[in-house]
Amino acid sequence: MRQILAVFVVAVSLTRPLAAQRTPVFGEVGIGFGQTTFSGDIRTRLVQSLGGSFSPGSGGNVLMAFHVAPERWQGLGVGARIKGTFGSSTRGDFGDDYIFNYYNLGASAKYYPLSRRFNRGLYSRATVGFGQMTTKRLNDATRFYRHQYAIGSTLSLGTGYTLPLLGRSLSVEAEYETSRRSGTIDQIGSATFRSGQFGANLVVSF
Repeated sequence: MRQILAVFVVAVSLTRPLAAQRTPVFGEVGIGFGQTTFSGDIRTRLVQSLGGSFSPGSGGNVLMAFHVAPERWQGLGVGARIKGTFGSSTRGDFGDDYIFNYYNLGASAKYYPLSRRFNRGLYSRATVGFGQMTTKRLNDATRFYRHQYAIGSTLSLGTGYTLPLLGRSLSVEAEYETSRRSGTIDQIGSATFRSGQFGANLVVSF
């Protein structure tokens, strides 16, 4: 996560020359909620790496983004977006807890087709990049801890509506995310973990 945040900070710093030239740069911060989805043989892979059965669970979203959106682009903005999902724990088979967290950073494009003005009205968004999945099975009473990490590609598609709010803008967004990440399982070797999310976010733009 620290490496991803460092890359995002560097990307934001690169927009300063654009801001000095009065090219509009819009920042975003947001929170939300999402339901994780599993696809393919991810349950089998998790059983092989952590043991026990698994429920996708739900979690809270935290996100930041920036988009460069010159007026001549007529509602289009491009930039970068980082998002983390921190899953709530679910009870496992043996009195333990299972937690599924994931993070991603990617290039982002956001478009306002009706207003043709960035940060006003209905929009669609696409973000493509990379990210990490972290799963944990733990039991504090017995001092049992087991982790699985994987990293790979992520695609996120969203649609929402933006309204002005006290000199800033407020957006309500629904999104779908799909990821394909690879990791190594002890005594098994490399494996692919496929997951996704249906989520909703509340985003403040400035």
